[in-house]
Amino acid sequence: MASRAPERQETASEPTPPAIQPSDSPVEVRDDVSAGPAAGRGASRPARAVVITVLVGLVLTGVSAWAAYRADMSTEDRLLETQTRQAATVLSTAILVIEQPLTTALQVQATAGPDGDPSVFRRAFAANVGDDALFVSASLWRRDGRTLTRLAALGRPPGMDPRGPEVQDFLSRALKAETSVVERVSAGRQDRIAYALADPGTGFVVKVERALPTDRRAPVDRDSAYANIDYAIYFGEGTRLVDMTTTNVDPADLPLDGRTAAEEIPFGDTVLTLVTRPDEHLGSSLSHRLWLILLAGGLLLTIATAFVVRQRVGIRSRVETDSATINALYQKINGLYEEQRAVFVRLQRALLPQVMPPIPQIEIASKYVAGTEGIEIGGDWYSVIDIGEDHFGFVVGDVSGRGVDAVAEMARARFTLRAYLVDGNTPDEALEKCSRQFDVTVDDHITTAVVGLGAWRTGEVVVASAGHPLPLLISTDRSEQVAIPVGPPLGVGASSYRSTTFTMPPGSTLVAYTDGLVERRGEDIDTGIRRLVDAARRHGHEPVDDLLTSLLTALRGAGAADDIAMLALRRLPPR
Repeated sequence: MASRAPERQETASEPTPPAIQPSDSPVEVRDDVSAGPAAGRGASRPARAVVITVLVGLVLTGVSAWAAYRADMSTEDRLLETQTRQAATVLSTAILVIEQPLTTALQVQATAGPDGDPSVFRRAFAANVGDDALFVSASLWRRDGRTLTRLAALGRPPGMDPRGPEVQDFLSRALKAETSVVERVSAGRQDRIAYALADPGTGFVVKVERALPTDRRAPVDRDSAYANIDYAIYFGEGTRLVDMTTTNVDPADLPLDGRTAAEEIPFGDTVLTLVTRPDEHLGSSLSHRLWLILLAGGLLLTIATAFVVRQRVGIRSRVETDSATINALYQKINGLYEEQRAVFVRLQRALLPQVMPPIPQIEIASKYVAGTEGIEIGGDWYSVIDIGEDHFGFVVGDVSGRGVDAVAEMARARFTLRAYLVDGNTPDEALEKCSRQFDVTVDDHITTAVVGLGAWRTGEVVVASAGHPLPLLISTDRSEQVAIPVGPPLGVGASSYRSTTFTMPPGSTLVAYTDGLVERRGEDIDTGIRRLVDAARRHGHEPVDDLLTSLLTALRGAGAADDIAMLALRRLPPR
C-alpha cells in the first residue's frame, strides 16, 4: 500500500475524467512499480547484500589466515632461537673439551719443578696429538727473561714458525691473558686454529694447533641440536666468508639468508659466531598448513554464504527479507568466530604432547580445557619427558595473556625447559637458566611453571616452582599441597630457585595444574585451593583419568574464562 499512495496523488492532479480513474488507477500503479526507480532500488538490494557478505567473508578469511600465518612464523622464530641456543651450548661444550687437555698439561708440568721436565709434557700430552687426535701439533714453552723458549714439541710442524716473532707475540699474549688466546693460522694448504694457555706463576705456556676439516664439516653435525638446521660457524664477531671455520652447506650458498638466528660463543680471548637457518619447517605440520586451510575454507564458506544470501533475498519482500538477511549475516559471522576459536584451540592442542612417553610404574593422565570467552587461546601447557635410565621429568606451566604470541611463548618455554632437563639439569637449575632467557619487557609475557624430576624405582621426586600453584599429593589417608619454595615467575629477570625433595608412596598420585582450575571471579584463591583439596580426598581412589574429570567437574565454574591444564602422575605398587 505504501507504493500506491503516490500514484493516487498523481492521478488526482491530472485532468482525467473521474469516470475512468477508478478502473485505470490500479493498472497504472502495477506498471509503474515494476518499471520505475523503486523497482530498480529493490533489485539492487540482493546484489548489495551479496557484496557485503563477500566483503565480510573475505575480511574474516584474510584476517584469520594472516593471524595463523603470523602465529606459525612467530613459532618458527622462537623454535629456531631455542635450537640455536641449544646448538651454541653443544659448541661451548666442545670448546671446553678441546681446552681441557691444555689446563691438565699445565697442572702436570707445575709438579715437575720450576725448570720443567719436557718428558713429563711429552708423556702427558702424547695421546692428544696425531692425525686422528684433538691436535696435529703441540709444544711446551717457558718464559726466559723477555723471550720464551720451546722445551718440547709433538706432532706435525706448526703453522706458526717457532723461531719467528709471531709466535713470541702470541705466547706473550697468553701470559697476560686470563684465558686461552686463539688465532687462525695457515700450514700450507691446511687451515688451523692455534690455542695457547699459560700459567703466569710458573711461566709455562702450552701451545697447540687444531686442524680445520678440509670439507668444513664438524663432529657437532651429528648432535641432535643441529638437526633440521643449516649452520655456519665464523671465527670472530663477523660473518665474512674468509672467517668461516665450519658449515654444513655449500660455501657458495653463504652467507645464510632468509630466516636466520645468530649466537656468539666465547672462544678463548675471542668468540665464535654461530649463524643458523631452518632447512625445513620446525613446528607441527598443522600450524604450517593452517593458514592455507583457513584461506580455502573461508573462501568456500564465503561463496556458500553469498549464494544463500542471494537466494533468500526476494524482489517482492525487500523490506522483510532485508531484516532477515542482516540477522542471517550476523549469525554466520558469529559462526565464523566460533569456527576460528575452534581452530585456535586445535592449534594449541597440536602444540601439546599427543602421546605421553611410557614410564615404568607410573600411570599418567592429562587434561586441557579451553576457556569459554573469545576466540583467543592461552598459554597453558603440560609435558612429560623420559630422561632415560630410571628418571623422568614433568612440567606444567602457564604464560600470561592470550593469543598467538602467548602460544609462541608457551612453545618456547616448553622446549627450553625440556632441553635443560634432558641435558641433566635439576629443576631449580633449569628454572634458573630459563630466567636469564625470558624478559617481560621484550616478550610482554611472564611465565609460571612447576618443574619436577622423578625416579620411578624409588618414587623420589625433586620439584621446583617459578610462581606457579603448588602441586597436590594424594595418598590413601590424606590429600595436601607439596610444600615448595615458590620463586619468581620467568620473565622478571635472572633469579635463583630452591627445590624440594619428597617420596611418593606406592598408590599415591601427584596432580599439577594451572590456576584456571582454582580461580573464580570475586573469590579468594585460597578458597579454590581448599575446594581442590576436599575434592581430591573424595575422589583420590578413582583411576587417574576419572580423577581429573571429577576434579574438573567439582572446581570449574560456569562460564570459566581461563584455560586449564592438568597433569596427574600415579606411582603404581610394585608387581
